[in-house]
Amino acid sequence: MKHEIKKDWLVGRWQTADEDSFVILEISKAGKGFEVRAYSKDDNEEFVVSKTKWDGKVLRFETHVPSNNYRTRNCLKLISRTRLIQELTFWEPWKKVAVK
Repeated sequence: MKHEIKKDWLVGRWQTADEDSFVILEISKAGKGFEVRAYSKDDNEEFVVSKTKWDGKVLRFETHVPSNNYRTRNCLKLISRTRLIQELTFWEPWKKVAVK
């Protein structure tokens, strides 16, 4: 029997399953939606979290790391009480190094 996913399962502290990332996400309830705190577990640098939105299936938000200007768009989808899948988009500057 397949269990029903409950949005309140998002509430808590999250890290990658293999613990290879320095990022910690803390998710709490805020009104009808959620609030996200993101920070580095290495140096406790707080990331700026914006555009947080729960659409009934996934939690979306963007982060900005002030020290290196790193930006991400995050999409979290619950798969169980203790597991979620993160779709991560990041922006990085590129430069042309050769012209054909």
